[in-house]
Amino acid sequence: MFAVSGGSGFIGSHLCNALAAAKGEKPICIDVRAPASAQQCIYKKADVRDLGALVGAIGGCETMFHLAAQVSVQKSIEDPKEDFEINAKGTQNCLEACRKNSVKTFVYASSAAIYGTPQYVPVDEKHPTLPLSPYGNSKLEGEKACEQYCRTYGMRTVCLRFFNVYGIGQSPSSPYSGVITKFSTRIKNNEPPVIFGSGSQTRDFVHVGDVVRACILASESKNSAGKAYNIGTGKETSVLGLATTMIKLSGRKLQPQFRPALEGEIEKSVAQIGLAKKDFGFSPKTSLEDGLRELL
Repeated sequence: MFAVSGGSGFIGSHLCNALAAAKGEKPICIDVRAPASAQQCIYKKADVRDLGALVGAIGGCETMFHLAAQVSVQKSIEDPKEDFEINAKGTQNCLEACRKNSVKTFVYASSAAIYGTPQYVPVDEKHPTLPLSPYGNSKLEGEKACEQYCRTYGMRTVCLRFFNVYGIGQSPSSPYSGVITKFSTRIKNNEPPVIFGSGSQTRDFVHVGDVVRACILASESKNSAGKAYNIGTGKETSVLGLATTMIKLSGRKLQPQFRPALEGEIEKSVAQIGLAKKDFGFSPKTSLEDGLRELL
């Protein structure tokens, strides 16, 4: 049996449905918010800050996917204590609940935010970890807890460092939403996408379906225990190029609008994904254009 913390969220809901389809049984969805009615899961309400509730929720599970998190960088700056309690201590609680229930495998959704400003690109897993925000720091602390439980208790922990995830179901009002969701919302409303700065800044945009597949592959691999992996596409896309492509695919006659650059924004970011391919056969299947067509 499988458990997915944060199973009602953007990535978690896709993962629950994929697990149900691939494994023939509904996973346990652990979240403070109930899932959508059509979601394939067994819902158990629990907060990752409540160890007792977690212990009771995952009884009988063999694998846990830990996606629950406080995901707003800005909110982490405003309230670093809550961010740490949810992300770092919440991860510790999930690991401890798994230990008490003899759960064998733990897949942790980490973030490229742990790297901070890239010192070189593409960013590989050996890149220094110098997070710029409390959010990045709390996700890094979660990785350290995973490493500790692997060494001390022999739990098969795997950390997946997600880059810029996008896809259907990502709310434009969510702090987790990236530039693709915001651009698609404006374009569908016949409004021009807004670019901060020149648009030369680059990102590695990875489709949620590929992220979900990486989660499942990592959980099944015999080579991944105790390791961390980048999950992206390995392809660099500029924000201006993204806006131009999305406008073209929409068939609308729009021109991007430019605003002053955001202070402290990372200029270039792209993942080196060779290790995930080597250890558990991950390679992205959804091209950026195909993924964008789903949203437009």
